[in-house]
Amino acid sequence: MKRSEFELLLREAGALCRESDFIVFGSQAVLGWLEKPPRSLLVSFEADLYPRNHPAAAILIRPRLGLNSPFHRQHGFYADSVTPELATFPDGWTDRLIPFSNQNTGGVTAWCVEIHDITVSKLAAGRPKDVRYILALLRHKLIAVKMLRERIDLLPSESDQRRLHAGFDELLKEFRRRQRAKKVKPTKPVRRKK
Repeated sequence: MKRSEFELLLREAGALCRESDFIVFGSQAVLGWLEKPPRSLLVSFEADLYPRNHPAAAILIRPRLGLNSPFHRQHGFYADSVTPELATFPDGWTDRLIPFSNQNTGGVTAWCVEIHDITVSKLAAGRPKDVRYILALLRHKLIAVKMLRERIDLLPSESDQRRLHAGFDELLKEFRRRQRAKKVKPTKPVRRKK
């Protein structure tokens, strides 16, 4: 999803729900954190959002802006209005929301979940696309390992903390293994004289 598409989705959601504030809590929250996000973080065609002040208005989003809606068929991207309660976030995540708005959002502000909080939720989900997203964040040095560990420690459940620390340890090993493999240059075959 491009920033211009994100802005259009915010305008449409704002007009539909008569709401000027939306919480964005999926991978496309990166559009609110970074001016020029790496392409590897923009592969999703959906933005997870819901109205901040009137959550009940979220039911309006799916039929008009959601998957297989007329909007989706016309533009090729869509909104998912699932509430963040379905995601696993560290305590205090709402205090760290990052506002995004400009002249193209039509008076709508996207309150984007902070990058380390998103990473914790993606670790918890653990789907292949979440793993790829976290590896891309690490590759582009957009998350701090120490900060991420501190956020994991803010999860309410100790069993979730242990599980996510172990999962992140494995992911970090895989990331470092891939980085080492990139640094090793293949040797050229020796040409033998005839």
